[in-house]
Order: sequence, then C-alpha cells, then structure tokens
Amino acid sequence: PDPRRVFVSLGLGFFAELTLPEALRHLERRSSLLQRLSESLTQDGAKIRAHIRLVLEVTPPPSLGHAPSPAGHAHNALPLPPRACGSCRGSSPPPL
Repeated sequence: PDPRRVFVSLGLGFFAELTLPEALRHLERRSSLLQRLSESLTQDGAKIRAHIRLVLEVTPPPSLGHAPSPAGHAHNALPLPPRACGSCRGSSPPPL
C-alpha cells in the first residue's frame, strides 16, 4: 500500500484511488456541494412552514355546533368499520 494515496468513496459502492491533494480537493468540492444542498433544503422547509401557517390562518376552524352522537361520531361523519385481527373476525375491536 502506498501511503500517499487514499481511497475515496464516490457513492453506490464505487471508490477512487486519489493522491492526498486530489482527495482534499474532491472532499472540499463535496463539502461545498453538501453545504449548498443543506441551505437549499433549509430554505424549502421555511417556505413550506410559511405556507402551512398561511393555510392554517385562513382556514376556518371546524364547526363545533354539533354535539357528538352517543356512539362518539359526529352526525355527518360515517362510522368507522370495526377493527379486527385475523384470528378474531367478528369479535369486538382490539383496545387502542
């Protein structure tokens, strides 16, 4: 093994044998690319959060005028089918 050369992972299981200066240059470029990607994703996340806040501000809250039915369902909601595992079909639903 030549200590002046190192193997650098290129991704997907591929490696390149580079000299130390080549490896440093490659790693600086990769670091710069990842930093730009991180900044871009941070900006995208901030835009998404702002859009969610905007939607939440302009969307009226759900109507609280209806009392729930005795079964715990709202009057206009469809009841959910009972949950059952494969061995107990037709029995009561498992606890939550």
